[in-house]
Amino acid sequence: MLQAYRLLLLIPILTICTSVTNAPSLVRNSNPADPIAAILENTADALDPIDSMVNRVMRSLRLVGASVAVVKDERLVYAKGFGYADRENKVAVTKDHLFRIGSVSKLITAIAVLKLVDDGKLSLDDYVFGERGVLKGAPYTGIKNRNVYQIKVKHLLNHTSGWSLLTYGDPMFIPQKIHRMDKVSYPIEFDDVIKFVLTRHLPYRPGTHFNYSNFGYCLLGRVIEAKTGQDYEAWVKNEILAPNGITDMEIAGSFEKDRLPNEVKYYDFSADNQQLAFNGSGQMVYKPYGADDIEMLGPAGGWLATGADLMRVLVMVDGYSKRYKDILSTDLVDKMVNGVSGVNRPLGWRSTNGEHWWRTGTLSGTSAILTRDLNGYSWVVVTNTTPRRGSFTSTSRWAMREGIKMVDSWPKHDLFQQMP
Repeated sequence: MLQAYRLLLLIPILTICTSVTNAPSLVRNSNPADPIAAILENTADALDPIDSMVNRVMRSLRLVGASVAVVKDERLVYAKGFGYADRENKVAVTKDHLFRIGSVSKLITAIAVLKLVDDGKLSLDDYVFGERGVLKGAPYTGIKNRNVYQIKVKHLLNHTSGWSLLTYGDPMFIPQKIHRMDKVSYPIEFDDVIKFVLTRHLPYRPGTHFNYSNFGYCLLGRVIEAKTGQDYEAWVKNEILAPNGITDMEIAGSFEKDRLPNEVKYYDFSADNQQLAFNGSGQMVYKPYGADDIEMLGPAGGWLATGADLMRVLVMVDGYSKRYKDILSTDLVDKMVNGVSGVNRPLGWRSTNGEHWWRTGTLSGTSAILTRDLNGYSWVVVTNTTPRRGSFTSTSRWAMREGIKMVDSWPKHDLFQQMP
């Protein structure tokens, strides 16, 4: 019965795969000089179901490249690259390639904020603005609605600060509108965005209404800077990432010329993959390169990471501590998952359901899902592609769970221990 059930589940993806033409060739990293690749090669047969399911996702969604990693009982047992980091030059993805991770960045920012809370340097109930707030002086003046003074750090973390995307759209993605309405010159800086938002109406009383806010997470970057006296990126790298073995992550650039040597190229196959450049040049650009200010988006969506990096981030706060101790207290890990008083939304995570916690990330040319799954499994899939059709999140979740279920014997190695 189980085999029949699996075959029935595979029919939809197999049907899609056989109908795809001109799908990118799938190249899997198998460099024998890489000790991790050698370890994985020795366990290739056992983990082949995961390879197979990832390849099916790649074909069905026409993904150019992907980084995939799996943790079992806090051990990194699988970390591979699939497809191309650079399709034009036939550069295969390896486990060391960096990908933009979109809103998975919010989990990193939430961890950083909560670490300051754990260390007694910040409170979830600290006000953000005003004389008693964390952020004082310009550009945090000219507040139109006094309810803004009621916004607390916890409201930024759980998207209940009171702003609405229905008012002017997402303020992190409307430079032309800010230029036109506030008569500010290009390039639009984050201070300009702050002034644009604070001098306009606040639709909801803080803490009463969920409305997803990239702007709120960018403000959390400023909160971290105010409390540490350091640049957001530098502090996160030095105090959160490096002490936990993560040394290659950084904020991405916005243009192709800013691409790092080990960073993938991005591909957007959606119908609207051309957009006006954010910097006021007046030029229409290919959306992955120049449509959005990735650097300004940093705390909300700007980080670069490998699949293995994201697994390290996850084990910092996964609620398990037998092998790797969480960097946050049990109370704050619980708050991340179950929320705080008022609108009980998770902090940093996109959604949680029992033991299943997940965080998605989307930018033009980026699709990512990081999951703390059931029964001690955690996994990530991050790709350098916006598919033309199909759901990346649901397809990846289904495929990874099916692949994991079909593994009969898990290896005992821990690739975290093999990485520098």
